Amino acid sequence: MSAGNSHRGRFLPIEWTLTAMPALHMCHVGKCLVCGEHSTDTADPDEAQLWCLRHAGMTRHPGYEMSAFQFFSARITDPVVGESSLST
Repeated sequence: MSAGNSHRGRFLPIEWTLTAMPALHMCHVGKCLVCGEHSTDTADPDEAQLWCLRHAGMTRHPGYEMSAFQFFSARITDPVVGESSLST
């Protein structure tokens, strides 16, 4: 990182917590390691695997990666820091 982009503020260690966002489900993606094509995000891991099998059948590409990800929100849980102090 260049010196021009560094933040010169004071580091304040505060406690945070991550909470899964209930409206956004866990997503699965299948990706071809040969050409980089990938499935669409899906809640069903079987759909992502099926995409890999179909892609293998059409292209004869042998290598695949399965990824899963989930969305989270972060909020301060430190009792010393109030949320009102963050908005100023």
